[in-house]
Amino acid sequence: MAVQVVSAAESIEALKAPFHVSESVLACGRVAQVSAHPEITYINLDRPYPDQTLALVVWQNDLAAYEARFGNLSALEGRRVCAQGVIEEHKGSLQMILKNPQFLRLMTHQPSF
Repeated sequence: MAVQVVSAAESIEALKAPFHVSESVLACGRVAQVSAHPEITYINLDRPYPDQTLALVVWQNDLAAYEARFGNLSALEGRRVCAQGVIEEHKGSLQMILKNPQFLRLMTHQPSF
């Protein structure tokens, strides 16, 4: 399998996600809600569902790797995170599917844009 080298993604605030659909970005926002379901976990940024600016999606088969790195994802509520990935539109909402916990960062200070 070939490794694809991607240039550094543009950093944006999650509320600007509508302007970056289909683009690979580093999107940052405050975790307003973590919603766990049997097959999928949503990390909703800025506001709870259904008004989130961007949903970070972690599938069940990837969840253990995220919990090994961050603990229970509900503990991220209220914290600022940045996630690297492609913004997609799904059923009228914006989301970013996360496959690797290295693409999710817990921010301890305000990044400069």
